[in-house]
Amino acid sequence: MSDHPTTYNAEAAEGGIAWDDRAEIHRKDDGQGLLDGAKGLHDGTFAEMIKMMMAMTPDERREHVIQKLGDRMYPAGEVEAMAARPDFPG
Repeated sequence: MSDHPTTYNAEAAEGGIAWDDRAEIHRKDDGQGLLDGAKGLHDGTFAEMIKMMMAMTPDERREHVIQKLGDRMYPAGEVEAMAARPDFPG
């Protein structure tokens, strides 16, 4: 797994989505902060976390985000869009 940002200078990194980047599922309102790393509920690759969130009910999914290490947070709407991509490996 890598943890390289998916954008450089606001442009997509070469090669598209880094599905194997490290990621964690967090509660949407966990406050982040100093102990943010300890607040992750699940961890694995970005693709695995998308698959896990998509297995949640839509209401439960809206209460969570994926935090892609070296990148940013992905809320439920973006997770759903990523899962619908034709190149999604999940």
